[in-house]
Amino acid sequence: MAAKHVKSKRRVPLKPAKPFDLIRLIARSQHDARKAVCELVQNSLDAQASSVEITWYNDAGVRALRVTDNGTGIFPELPREAALDKIAKTIGHSYKRSLTPEQRRELMALGKYGIGLLGFWSVGQLMEIRSRVGGGDAWVLTLREDDSHADLGKAPPRKLVEADTYTQITIRGVHEGAERQLRPARLHGYLASELRGQLLRRPVQLSIQDRIARGVARKLYAVEPRRFRGKALTDLTELAVPGFSAASVELYLHAQEEETPGRVSLACGGTTIADDLATVDGPELLRSPWDTGRLEGEIDFPDFNVAPGTRRGFQRDQAALAFLDALSSLERELIGRLEADEKRRDEERQQNIASQIRKAFVPVVAALPEYDIFDVRGAAAAAARDLENDKRGAAKEGSALAEGADEARAGENGAALEEQQEDDAVADGDEAAQLFPPGPLATVQVTPPKSVVPPGARKRLNARALDRDGRGARGEIAWSWRLDGPGKLEPRGAVAYYTAGDSDGVAHIEATAREGALRATGNAEIRISEALRGQEKASGIPEPHPIHAPLESWRSRIVGARWEFNTGHRDYVAVQDESARRFRYLVHLFAKELVLRNFGAAQDAPLLERMVEVLTRLGSMKGEGMPRPRARGAGSAAETDLEL
Repeated sequence: MAAKHVKSKRRVPLKPAKPFDLIRLIARSQHDARKAVCELVQNSLDAQASSVEITWYNDAGVRALRVTDNGTGIFPELPREAALDKIAKTIGHSYKRSLTPEQRRELMALGKYGIGLLGFWSVGQLMEIRSRVGGGDAWVLTLREDDSHADLGKAPPRKLVEADTYTQITIRGVHEGAERQLRPARLHGYLASELRGQLLRRPVQLSIQDRIARGVARKLYAVEPRRFRGKALTDLTELAVPGFSAASVELYLHAQEEETPGRVSLACGGTTIADDLATVDGPELLRSPWDTGRLEGEIDFPDFNVAPGTRRGFQRDQAALAFLDALSSLERELIGRLEADEKRRDEERQQNIASQIRKAFVPVVAALPEYDIFDVRGAAAAAARDLENDKRGAAKEGSALAEGADEARAGENGAALEEQQEDDAVADGDEAAQLFPPGPLATVQVTPPKSVVPPGARKRLNARALDRDGRGARGEIAWSWRLDGPGKLEPRGAVAYYTAGDSDGVAHIEATAREGALRATGNAEIRISEALRGQEKASGIPEPHPIHAPLESWRSRIVGARWEFNTGHRDYVAVQDESARRFRYLVHLFAKELVLRNFGAAQDAPLLERMVEVLTRLGSMKGEGMPRPRARGAGSAAETDLEL
């Protein structure tokens, strides 16, 4: 903006009354001791060091920290005395400031104000900068906290052989408050996150040695780039910023159930300048979707002008505004993906919740056989499920167990299904015969070879006549079946149906195929388990269907062939955000429906509704007054083992 016209004016140079007051202001602006140490490491990286070692130790009873690197050195083109003298006399100016943006990106040089060294005031009382280049003499520059003068002199020779070129910065008299932040275990994690981009892109080894630790305590920390959680969004790797350099994007999507919400950081040249992108416009105006906790990662824009001193935040110049405009398009894309992912997760949760509730009621129906469980899914659905199970062929014992329970539920309603299966088997054989000429009978395969079923269950067995190459055998095959053990067997050519006995036992079944003079047999084993009665019966529990009716007072109800629950009821609203409490609430609702169906009358419903109300509030105690049992598993399966 142009200044208003003044008749008489003169230019006045801006000069601080006391220059050291400005130095003091800059030094005190760095309040984070970890960031101050990070600045020292950043200087080593800017000097193209391939090895940076931080040492945490005691020096004559005083806590100290040392950073040593093998980089090119401080102003390597100058003699050491002149180089260190230049550092002391040019605070606020940096040779890195004269680099072009392209050179800065290539070198990943972040600093450009020459004030990073002043951050040592937040760490300790004294800092020594020792520098040697090309095998010459080493010189030392000593700065003291709140002292307007520094000492410069030739370093005394060391007994140990020194590298020809190195830079070593030692801070002595570490402040008590900074000491807690800089303990190696904490500093290790901070640097792994703060310098993540730099460590990924540079061939550098960064380590921390703890010489204070004793005994078996950890003494060496290799600082590796922090790993993000979740599923990588590999198709989102770059964000175009018109008129400026593109921003690199590394994002991960993780489940909402994570205890620690995800955050996306903002970086410049591989160094973090904002811990949480959601707060880039201020903590009072969070940006979506970064505030959802579902995203984790980092976005690096190299054209930011980073705030000096703290190295946190950035100037709102044209580059920053262009970046924020481009960021809006990425945000819209991510919001759409999160909505689609949440919809998919809701569908998966709805599909899984019925099986979880059935599993929870297995011990109930096993111990209380007098209860009649709702089986409202219908014979057609059961038959369709049986067909799918049969097409899977041989399966593990656990899968066979579930199939056996399904067979028992299908009962006598599968006659049409059986004919369809036999037709499918013939069609499969015809197709194979057309592709490969079959050979003579050699072996018989019975599937499933092993099964576990509850008492009284009905199980289908399929036999196939194969040639030496495992293809369907040629010619007319005659079949016979034999049962050894409890139960009943109904042969139907290449298919047989087994009905289990009423108690535990093992049935051995043999299928024999004959083709002229050729003969071959195959075997199957079916184990009857009394323990499965509860599972088979509990599998009849219907799936719960959510109905949003906030103005209605009912919690759940059975309507025809559907079990419905009210997502608008205040009790459901109270538990909907906690998966364990939500699952427990639905279990309580089904227990109410089960008791009403078997022993209740219409007038009993309000009383049982009150019981559910009380149980729901008990679930909000958060462990106060009584312990909360832990889940025995992990993930969604663990929810079924929670206390009911």
